[in-house]
Formats: sequence, structure tokens, C-alpha cells
Amino acid sequence: MFFFQDKLPRSFGNEYDNHIIFNEIKIIQDFYEALSYCNISPIENAAFMSDSKVFSTSTYIYSSIEGTLESISVLLHNGRCNDAFALVRKYCDSIILDIYKNILSKQVDKEFYESLSLEVYKNNKIKQWIDAENRLFEERDIVSVYKAIKKEYPELTKLFNLTDKSTLYHKLRDICNDNMHYNYLYTMMANDASMIQSRKDLWMPLLKNMAKAIRLFFTIHFSFIYVGDAWTLMSPDYIDYMDCGMQPPPGCERWVPNPVQIAFSSIIQKYTPKISEYLLSLDLMDLE
Repeated sequence: MFFFQDKLPRSFGNEYDNHIIFNEIKIIQDFYEALSYCNISPIENAAFMSDSKVFSTSTYIYSSIEGTLESISVLLHNGRCNDAFALVRKYCDSIILDIYKNILSKQVDKEFYESLSLEVYKNNKIKQWIDAENRLFEERDIVSVYKAIKKEYPELTKLFNLTDKSTLYHKLRDICNDNMHYNYLYTMMANDASMIQSRKDLWMPLLKNMAKAIRLFFTIHFSFIYVGDAWTLMSPDYIDYMDCGMQPPPGCERWVPNPVQIAFSSIIQKYTPKISEYLLSLDLMDLE
């Protein structure tokens, strides 16, 4: 056990301290930070009549996820690998929540245009969630959430095998659960910094699985954002030109911020070329 006077962050040797997971977390952090700042989010109609006066949730969701990734990195730098893995599960949950929230938002808009009734905006799940009156969904409802995602995005659901319990996504999610709930002794040991210092056989496979999980969860989120709301990834240049009274260059609305391109190249193209090829084939934004 480390003494309280130890300086933070701790050092666990060159191989641990310079593990690729730290650089990749930073790349993904920068992606979410860029979206939280650059996000040109219109008012969400489903949130328009919220008592909290939060008219667009995306900025807050992305900045919260960026903070979760920062916390994961801090915990890893201090040898608290089990706690870090528990937060990877939180990251996964945040992604599913964001995807489902966007589906609900589109459903609310559709219901309004069909009924032309303001009651749709006064009483919907997103408004209730914003005003802390109800949850978007309960854990026991997760099957119906996946079904809603499959219905809205059948191709992506098939690509990631989200509804097949035997696939990598669910296996990595189960590993996250093992660390969240202390299902095994080694998961508890992984939160002891002195064990991380002395047991490479403990932290090496753990960091390998954690890096794999973060990459996959990020790839899923990026893909659903790109396919469902590609404009979310738009660079702020277009609006900057308009604010300055200048005509934006042709195709400017397809530009993406540099952190978006870096994350796409460093994570998605590198580790999931099949997904990368599919996204590029859609030609929704200027990704390379």
C-alpha cells in the first residue's frame, strides 16, 4: 500500500506510464471537447418547454463524457485501475443514453408534426429527464432500448452486433461490469496501487482490455453521431464566416474540426478499417 504523502500522479515504470491507452484517451477527450465547444446545436424541440431552460443537451453530454475520460486517465495514472474500469462502464452507458436520446428527440418531432399539439413538447421523456422528473430508461428496459436503436439504425446495429450477447461489445461490457461490481478478487486487487507497482501480470491484460473497450465504445458513438446527425461534427468555420458577414467557401459546411479528424484516423481507421470504409462511403462530411 502506498503512503498518503506519495506525490500524485504516481509512476509505475516506463512501460505502464507510457502505455498507449493514455495517448488514445487524450485523443478521444479532445474529440468530445471539440464537440462540446464547436457543437452548433439548434434548440431541441423536445427540450424547448423544459422548466430547467436547457434547450440543447448535446453540449452538456459531450462535456460530461470528456470529464469521465479525464477521470479514467487520472485514476490510471495513480494505479486505481479497477475504479478506472468502472468508469469505462459509465462511458458506455453515456453513449447508449446519447444515442437513445437522439432517437427519442426525432420521435417527439415526428409526433408533433403529425398532431400539431404542443402537449407533445410539454410532456415527453426528454423534458422529464432534463427536469429530473424521470429517467430516460431503466436498466431493466435496456433490451427495448437496443430494439429502438436497431429499428432506427439497422445497418450500424448489424455492423457492431449490438443485439448479439456473444459479440465483442457485450463481452467488453461484461468485463466492465466485473470491475463495477467486484465480481472477482483480481478486480479488487486492481485497485491497489502497490499491486499495480509489482504485478505486471495484473495490469497488462487489464489495460489491454480497457483500451480495447474504450476504442470500441468510441467507434460506436462516433459512427452513430456521423450517421444520425453528421452536422454535429461540423467545424465552427461556417458559422464564423456568417458571423463576420462573409460568404462561406463552397463545401465549408462539410469541414470537421481537427480533433474529429485525428480521432477518426487514430482510432477508427487504425483499429476498425471495416467501419471506417463504411463511414467514408456515406460521404456525409469531409473525413479523410
